Amino acid sequence: MAAPAGLSDRPLKAVERQQLRKHSFDAAARLYDRFRPGYPEVLLDQLLELSSIPTGGRILEIGPGTGQATLPLARRGFSILGVELGASLARLCRRNLRSFPKVEVVNLPFEQWQLQAEAFDLVVSAGAFHWLPTRLAYRRCAEVLKPHGSLALIWNFLDTPDNEFYAGLRAIYRRLAPEVRLSKPPEQRIERQRCRLVSSGRFGPVRILRHPWQSEYTADRYLGLLKTMSDHAVLAPPVRRRVFRAIRRLIADHGGSFVRPVVAVLLLAPKRPVKGVRPAPEVFVPAETLPRQH
Repeated sequence: MAAPAGLSDRPLKAVERQQLRKHSFDAAARLYDRFRPGYPEVLLDQLLELSSIPTGGRILEIGPGTGQATLPLARRGFSILGVELGASLARLCRRNLRSFPKVEVVNLPFEQWQLQAEAFDLVVSAGAFHWLPTRLAYRRCAEVLKPHGSLALIWNFLDTPDNEFYAGLRAIYRRLAPEVRLSKPPEQRIERQRCRLVSSGRFGPVRILRHPWQSEYTADRYLGLLKTMSDHAVLAPPVRRRVFRAIRRLIADHGGSFVRPVVAVLLLAPKRPVKGVRPAPEVFVPAETLPRQH
């Protein structure tokens, strides 16, 4: 995998690392298209039902990648405008959505995209919203939504098990790449995003849906996924190679595959009609266990 432009062996400052991580996905666009998972269909169905988007309504998607959420939404008949930072990602997304004439993908940072005031019924961002400047992102989302529109934020959060394999994975990173850490528990990540959404003052109440799912990974498939992860992309190439070799050995020692549990999460909130109104209480929806996805 090619290193992101500007990467060197010198220690990176926090701001430099953040910018390199943000722009790293485009360098691995083909791998992203191949290895990044999508989202449970039931979660998308509930998103559309709870948002009350009209049939044939208009969706703005921020950071569609190569279409992991875009394609299933397009299949449901919606008009979608995707705003994608990466040129290669945008090109692949257009290719994947070429059968859907109501889908348009523009290659621009969301911060620079020219707003269309109150033009959309729903704003969706799947796995990308945390890369945006928080205050600007919420303000711009509120401005482009119709008065009864909603903001939908979706993630696949790793639910790290407490078992021998993941203990071995942690040990590899502690030894070879201590700057890379396994994800925090899903509930901590959910609460962080919920607080940001509520404190924006522009959306509420918040509905939170959780759908656990899991997939089995071989070494080749898992390393393909890791090559699309920004924290691995910014590692110095020799370090990344050592990490990947150690992970390949670990998977081989555990029978050649392992299970990676994930919680797909939706945070859905309508646009608040009056600025300064105190948000209503959030609604927490119990998790629904889905069959294993491969």
